[in-house]
Amino acid sequence: MYHRLFRIYTFQAPTRIMFGPNSLSKLSDEIKKFDTSSILIVSGRNVCNTEGYKKIYDNLSSISNVHEFNDVTPEPNSSNLLALAKKAREIKPSLVIGIGGGSSLDMAKIASVLTTNDKDPVSYFKGEIIQNRGPPIVTIPTLFGTGSEITPISVVVDNGKKLALYHSYLYPSLAIIDPTLSISAPPNATASAGIDALCHAIESIMSIDSNSITEPLAFEAIRLSDGYLERAYCNGEDIEARSAIAMASLLSGLSFMNTGLCLPHGIAYTYAVDYKLPHGISVAIPQPYVIEYNSIAIPDKISLIASAFNLDITGLSIYEISTYISSRLIEIMENLNLPTNLSDLGIEEKNIEKMVDDLLKNYSRFITKNPRKASREDLLNLYQQMFEGYSGTT
Repeated sequence: MYHRLFRIYTFQAPTRIMFGPNSLSKLSDEIKKFDTSSILIVSGRNVCNTEGYKKIYDNLSSISNVHEFNDVTPEPNSSNLLALAKKAREIKPSLVIGIGGGSSLDMAKIASVLTTNDKDPVSYFKGEIIQNRGPPIVTIPTLFGTGSEITPISVVVDNGKKLALYHSYLYPSLAIIDPTLSISAPPNATASAGIDALCHAIESIMSIDSNSITEPLAFEAIRLSDGYLERAYCNGEDIEARSAIAMASLLSGLSFMNTGLCLPHGIAYTYAVDYKLPHGISVAIPQPYVIEYNSIAIPDKISLIASAFNLDITGLSIYEISTYISSRLIEIMENLNLPTNLSDLGIEEKNIEKMVDDLLKNYSRFITKNPRKASREDLLNLYQQMFEGYSGTT
């Protein structure tokens, strides 16, 4: 009864999506569909200094009273969230617009509900009920990988732990996805964001809640990432590659927001904050090992993932196919100059047991979504392999 055709599942994607190079030119027409009496722009400190941001600000300020919160930090913490809440509650905007990477878009989404809900902002990430819908949200990503432009998810760090809020009120009303906005992104940011989209797609397929709607989306996200991510990294002005990665991010977001993510994300959460890692880097490292670990439980999905990578798997066993996929992932990571093991990050071997306990205690929701149930001993072995580095076998 685990087969996707014998299960009941849901799919939701209410965000209106405008996609394509120079789609930002449609901003004025699209914004007029909302109440623009007061607009709050949420972004980070680097993004607000770009030409793209200035173009958006000038456009909006010509038709509305525009306020700015440009202090979103990577992996925003509770202090950042409190400052945002103060700003949103003072302004009470009729429209919230997020511009930037995943963190800025996440904060724009939570800014909307904080406008109309007055309890401690962190409490909503810990189970406090959101009573009131906030103003509409428009997302304009300038870097592509998280899928945050269309997901109803916001993530914040509190006391060294990542807290995620998933709520229908966080769905953006409109996402304008213009690949040209990412042309100025440096190669390292392109690499980290792009590998994140690829990992989201793989984990969505591996998730126990993957289904016949989400899998084609994730499949295409993997295919596009495999074909274009290295190109986008090598030449930021390759608009074909930029567009392909923007689409991969969108498709993987549509997929994983309906299936959830599994073990690699949980593992990544146990060291990403302490070592101040970009999200894509932290989730990429566990991926090859978990693919091989999961392979025995999901042979059909492993073959599907291999097909998305356009790998010739004729005559190979399921485990051999999984190692083929993992080897390709490692190859991509190396070509993007990303670390491929825990020791590269400066993590000491003695911390493995502590990280495993952290995973079991704080991030068990990712274990629940994983198709192969992991014991503590299994997890210790996975972390040990991640520390030593990929050898092509487990």
